[in-house]
Amino acid sequence: MLADKILPQATPRNLGRALRPMPGESLSGDQHGCWCGTSRLRLAVADGLGHGVDAHRAASAAIHYLSLAERQPLPQLFSGCDQALLGTRGVALGVVDIDAAQGHLLHACVGNIRCLLLQPNRVQRLSGARGIVGAGFSGLRPEVFPFAPGDWLVMFSDGIREDAGFADRLRSADPSDALAEELLARWANDHDDASLVLYRHAEGPITEAA
Repeated sequence: MLADKILPQATPRNLGRALRPMPGESLSGDQHGCWCGTSRLRLAVADGLGHGVDAHRAASAAIHYLSLAERQPLPQLFSGCDQALLGTRGVALGVVDIDAAQGHLLHACVGNIRCLLLQPNRVQRLSGARGIVGAGFSGLRPEVFPFAPGDWLVMFSDGIREDAGFADRLRSADPSDALAEELLARWANDHDDASLVLYRHAEGPITEAA
């Protein structure tokens, strides 16, 4: 939950994002979102079932709902989004709340949005619940993890190979959209939409001047 004021013109530092429709499609069924507070950050990836226009509509509706409910705790956020997406194809959805002041992140996921936490000498895969947001799910259990300066969070849809070798490249890189696009181009498959969000925690404020 973003307890502090949302800063609509703020740009998160140390963030990279990339998005690509399935080859042959004009619209992506994957979408991502980012909402900044003064000391907190919420990141999300939504993957509409299938691909094409209907998948795009479902994923866009999920991100729109999140933009209207940025202060909701994650369990209520997922429940509300599930109701809001009734009548759509539904989505897989991953959401992470980062609290810079407390040095931790809170993660929740339904479906096959992959989330990796890269820390010194360790790569941790964060688990999620089964189901579809928009068609019901069960077993959602938000989890808290330490998140220290220098740690990376990587979120991606199943349009990117699960065994993608991000760790070596990220340990010697700075986060940017260009880096996210490079990694997506290398590891995305050709039979689905693909999306990737990178964030590296750093000392100091989350945002920078617009």
